Amino acid sequence: MFPTRLSEVTASEVQAVVDAEAAETIDFELKRALPAKKGADPWMSGGKLGDDAKDELAAEIIAFANTVGGTLIVGIDEDTTTKRAKPPIHPMPRCKEAAARLHQAISDRVEPKLPVFECEGIVTEKDGTSGVIIMRTLESYLAPHRHTQNNDCYVRRNDRAEPMSMLEIHEMARQKSRAAADAEKAFKDSSDRFYSWIPHEHRRSHPYPGVDGVHTEHGTTKVWVGIWAMRVTARPLSPFMLANLAKQPWLKEIDTRAFNGSGQIRQLGWRDLNTTRVWAPRLRAVEREFEGTNSLGLDRVSSDGLIERFVWLKQPERSRPRHGELEIIQFHWNVACVLHAAALIRAVSSRPTQHFAVEIEFMTSDPLLIFGYATSPSAKIPASSTTFPRYEIGEPETFNELMVTVDKDVWNLGGYHPSWELAVSWPEIKPVTLA
Repeated sequence: MFPTRLSEVTASEVQAVVDAEAAETIDFELKRALPAKKGADPWMSGGKLGDDAKDELAAEIIAFANTVGGTLIVGIDEDTTTKRAKPPIHPMPRCKEAAARLHQAISDRVEPKLPVFECEGIVTEKDGTSGVIIMRTLESYLAPHRHTQNNDCYVRRNDRAEPMSMLEIHEMARQKSRAAADAEKAFKDSSDRFYSWIPHEHRRSHPYPGVDGVHTEHGTTKVWVGIWAMRVTARPLSPFMLANLAKQPWLKEIDTRAFNGSGQIRQLGWRDLNTTRVWAPRLRAVEREFEGTNSLGLDRVSSDGLIERFVWLKQPERSRPRHGELEIIQFHWNVACVLHAAALIRAVSSRPTQHFAVEIEFMTSDPLLIFGYATSPSAKIPASSTTFPRYEIGEPETFNELMVTVDKDVWNLGGYHPSWELAVSWPEIKPVTLA
């Protein structure tokens, strides 16, 4: 319905819904006014929001979250025969204030808490305060959700929110359990692809999958080639599909750019990068490689929204060193690239609030001394194979918080706990549509 976050929706976009006579569907609901059993809601005459409005709107949002997600607009009427929007707009006073109060009230009425829920007032009138309220949620991976006021779980049937039967609740719980198992399998499959992608001579399978350095002949001498490798995998927490991937114009926006930053970062990039290849089709996915003198990387995007970044970096030395080196800005560059790709895919899919789960796997054949910041302390990652605690990609304003968490986890792996902050200058996501 709206390709941007609801806070960015304009009055003209609201009017376009009316002009297009948008129809109510399983994921779209219209209400002329705040629900009330008797007369108008007290808010319309300067009072407080009524419990009827809070309860009924919460039921609608729960139904969306338990089904396929959806958008609800309060302030647009429907034709009772065609179920389509009809003019005029019926504005509510102080719509932004009302939306903020409804956001809190509805959130308090949903259990478990909704992973994604937007509620915004959009001013449409010349008085500068009156307008409509728009609410939106996605299909929830935590479903089934229940209404705390009556303990009912609601589901969307055609254009109505209705209580679920106990059998339906149990079946939904089983479905979500299977979905959670599918998510675990997706990360396991990604880890297996990553390990198979690492050069054969550097793979170590016992006692656990990892990487080993190797001695190679270089003229009359032997050279030790150590290696570290990492995987960053992001998977959407609500299902959606990306069709016709190989022909999507927005793929070129997922580039191998460097990112500027502040605090301890300054700039994120891959110093050994020489060549970035074009995207090539794979089975229900696209891939592209990028490479340097001693490194190789692979990006992969699947039709189910899975994003993968694999990289390895070899470090040749005359003899086996006491430690190799990990340039922290290169590690973070790979994470930032995946975050940027997720933000782009959310934009082109008109799902700006779509959350992703993120898993980072890191393997090194030799201990690695971390460096790359102006005031880098002494921290050494042991030779190991590590899967970091899983992260979540949320709203864009939380990206830097996630990067700080990842940064601390890397330094913790090296036996040091940092106290600094960092931030990335995230590129603007340009409007790009699906082909």
